[in-house]
Amino acid sequence: MGGPAIILIATGVCWTVSLTGLFIAAVVDFKRRVIPNPLVLLVVGCGIAIRLLSPPFSLEVNFMVAAAVLLALGLLAHRKMIGGGDVKLIAAVILLVPPGQIAPLLLGIAVVGGLLSGVYLVAHAASGRRQRLDAARGIERRRIHRKQGWLRALSTGLIKRKTVPYGVAVFGGTASIALTDAIRWLYATS
Repeated sequence: MGGPAIILIATGVCWTVSLTGLFIAAVVDFKRRVIPNPLVLLVVGCGIAIRLLSPPFSLEVNFMVAAAVLLALGLLAHRKMIGGGDVKLIAAVILLVPPGQIAPLLLGIAVVGGLLSGVYLVAHAASGRRQRLDAARGIERRRIHRKQGWLRALSTGLIKRKTVPYGVAVFGGTASIALTDAIRWLYATS
């Protein structure tokens, strides 16, 4: 097995590890609205490894863009417009892709985030409508029983927390870029 094959395998392993870390971060963010720092560091490490394995070495450009995004989104986090963990995770995933794919990556994250926010708004509206109907009927709902289903529990969980788990959007946008590249690579090799 020659050098290019080892580089390809190592890059694939790094992508697999980083996507796994992003998935775990998305699940934790969804459940607790927190993105653990060790998962962000895992993605940063994988991103650095991928950039060092990929010719031409583009680590400097990715670091500059990641720093600019960290600074810009950090200002929004300071104003409580976005979570600090989300900011760190977005900056970290910038290291995973070549410089030419940074804009599509950020666009993909924004699109998934917009869809997620739309789901949140629909769930919020449905919950408000349900509460008004229950109040008009004189029904008081204090907790959700298992029989009521996971969808209602999900919408109630979204409403109670009043924040959007943007780690889910970061995972979705990054996974879409990875999947697109994988399909492109498979098509080119066949």
